[in-house]
Amino acid sequence: MLYNPPHIYSQSKRQQGFTLIELLMVIAVILILAGITFGVSRGVQNAQARTKAKAELATISQAIEAFKSKYGDYPWVGTNNVSAKGAREGGSHGLLKTLVGWQAVDGTQSGGTNSLGQTFTNGDSVLDASRLSLSRDWPTGSTEASPSEETYFTDPWGNSYVYIYKDPGQHKLGTAGGPWSRFGYILFSLGPDGSASSAGLDEASGEILPDFKDEDENIDNIYAGE
Repeated sequence: MLYNPPHIYSQSKRQQGFTLIELLMVIAVILILAGITFGVSRGVQNAQARTKAKAELATISQAIEAFKSKYGDYPWVGTNNVSAKGAREGGSHGLLKTLVGWQAVDGTQSGGTNSLGQTFTNGDSVLDASRLSLSRDWPTGSTEASPSEETYFTDPWGNSYVYIYKDPGQHKLGTAGGPWSRFGYILFSLGPDGSASSAGLDEASGEILPDFKDEDENIDNIYAGE
């Protein structure tokens, strides 16, 4: 009869499975790898979203320049409080409505009288709205109805783009301080955080002051032309 020493049997039993510490180490490694994978994936998605936002801003900018060449000035649209969601959406809606021909340069609606005393009827669209992200679906080639107030440009994070070009106190067709008297318009995305401040935007000149971009709420903003 063979005799197996006790220490051999004991060693065999220990080799049959993982210890609690080993299991915890394996779980920890899996969690670390999962976190790295998630971080990389999220970084890629964010980079893709920023690229899309820049492309859409470029498309909108081209349409705005085409509108100015055709009608003599940029669309007059104000966003008096960039921090307010409703104000941003209203400004984005006004820009969309103007670029597709349902609103005059000075905001006059179809059938209304503009600041030159002329009756406005629908103009020509300078933008294919179906190429851009909107809060509501836009039928391809549709020009039969004015866009509803709930329809506006949105960035890849679902927030409306910010557009500002208006100074009601001075900005009137045919007057000093009117068309062609200002530096330009303001157009940007709020970026991933979906927030921005109003301080630092010079509506009168159409300029974004340097300090504006350094504020915490604005660090991730994406600006047209940059």
